[in-house]
Amino acid sequence: MKPLSLHELVNYAWQHSNFYRELWKSKGFNPEKEFRSDSDLKKIPILTKSEFLSTSAKSRSILNPEDGYYFTAISSGATARPLISLQSRFPKPSYYRFIESQVKGSRSSVLILRPASHATAFLGATLPEKYFPPGSIFSIGDIVNYSVSAHIAKEIEADSLVARPSDAVRFAAVLEQVGYSLSRITFVWITGEPLTSAATSLLKSLYSNAVIFYVYAMTEGPCSMGMKSSLCSSLDAIGPGAYHLNTEDFIFEIPEKSSIVTALHKIPTPIIRYETGDSMTIKENFQCSCGFPVGTIGIIGPRDGESSYKIGGCLFRVGDIQKVLKFLPELVTTDFILRIEQKIINNRLENHLRFTVRPIGVPTDFVTDVIREALKKKLYVTRSRTLEDAMRQSIIGRIEIDYNVALNGSSILPPDEILTPFQDVA
Repeated sequence: MKPLSLHELVNYAWQHSNFYRELWKSKGFNPEKEFRSDSDLKKIPILTKSEFLSTSAKSRSILNPEDGYYFTAISSGATARPLISLQSRFPKPSYYRFIESQVKGSRSSVLILRPASHATAFLGATLPEKYFPPGSIFSIGDIVNYSVSAHIAKEIEADSLVARPSDAVRFAAVLEQVGYSLSRITFVWITGEPLTSAATSLLKSLYSNAVIFYVYAMTEGPCSMGMKSSLCSSLDAIGPGAYHLNTEDFIFEIPEKSSIVTALHKIPTPIIRYETGDSMTIKENFQCSCGFPVGTIGIIGPRDGESSYKIGGCLFRVGDIQKVLKFLPELVTTDFILRIEQKIINNRLENHLRFTVRPIGVPTDFVTDVIREALKKKLYVTRSRTLEDAMRQSIIGRIEIDYNVALNGSSILPPDEILTPFQDVA
């Protein structure tokens, strides 16, 4: 799949997409009159996620039998309504082609330790572009039963793993329990959660014989927007949110708040000036230690205006925390700040939480204990796991409670190392 020119992409959307025609007309934009060259990019109206979600995935898609088959890519549900997008194939970015040459050993037996909704889109969209060599074995693991997945890995003699960082870390211990050496894994594809230095450090230590490939992507897009690997110590020195940007397949715009991207491909729902919600800063002419040619990198920061945060196998929602605090009306208001840090404890990856709440009256040790117990027992961090369950399984470590009588509003803050380059945003 070769990228289109911006002019070709805009004409394609105008001619074939009812979704874009109606959206652009409603905003007074007619590309036949107003779009003459790439310099007119900013004349195109920005597409927001709420507009993207205003119609069904099928209704906003351009479907063509020549594309073959379509697969539903589904977001992990950090919002109340998971975003669904149709995909047919992912173009192979130049950084992935570079990484293929760096993997020593086979990449022909792949265990996908991701939800089936992700795995089907991953397979359907990567196979046409031969992300893995013909003849490869693929198996979808069970993310809620690592033991079963480890036995599958042993049976297919897996040399490649696709997983979230938290799952890859926890799965390593189970692989060793069933007698499958981690040294047999030569390639690890990491996606689905924000990265931290703790996660990348532990993954390198556990899968020491593998090239670890990290992906910055979105459900709506046709391929990775940013990539890096365990060879990128220069990017690691900048921070866990630093990636090689895929400037072949995307145009990136960086206004004051959220980055705006345009995907230069004919995909079922074209992505043209789409507001990602992610903070980003860009550095040009960057030479990385991995050996990839000099190019553009992006540092990905916190998401603007989000009411939830997903990390370490947990999903924290502002509304869920407020519901718990409402059970304690004589002790606290529903105003809070949750700060999350990820740490390595005994070769495990743990989320450590600090809640700042607004007290009613003078807080005491007894009040602190009551708040902590309420959060542990009533706050769900997955569909079926409470905070207390996650603590018992060493997914959540320390929980601290402190107070601020001037607190007004509620928010969830990512780890400090992700926030630091964007302190003005936070």
